[in-house]
Amino acid sequence: MSASGDSARVVSIGILVGGRTPANRAWVTALHQLMLDVATLREGAVADVNVNGEFHVPGNHLVPDFEGVRTGAFRRADSLLKVQVALPASAQDDPRAALLTSLSKSIDAFEAWAAKRRRDAGVSDLRQLIDRLHGSGP
Repeated sequence: MSASGDSARVVSIGILVGGRTPANRAWVTALHQLMLDVATLREGAVADVNVNGEFHVPGNHLVPDFEGVRTGAFRRADSLLKVQVALPASAQDDPRAALLTSLSKSIDAFEAWAAKRRRDAGVSDLRQLIDRLHGSGP
């Protein structure tokens, strides 16, 4: 299941669920809420490069073949960098906090990607968005 749109936004959330299980239910619920919160808080924000945090949730059909955070494809048409995050099979006690930590690590990965290509990352707005997400959750 992919839940990211086609048009690029400054920050967007994508979800790849490898099959629904009782163990990953909390991840899926928290990711859907985070997706809504990001969509609300990013209104009016602009950046030279857009970041899509794509969260891979292990399930009974598919398990990510990597651990942690990695950069994925860059789509030149709308300056979108996909940063992939592999989540553990079971959610922690506070899945939102874990997701926000992973999203912050995604911004770190984006910053490293931009530095390697000598591009201005301009991450201060992205980090402010994450700070605002800490206060907007359920």
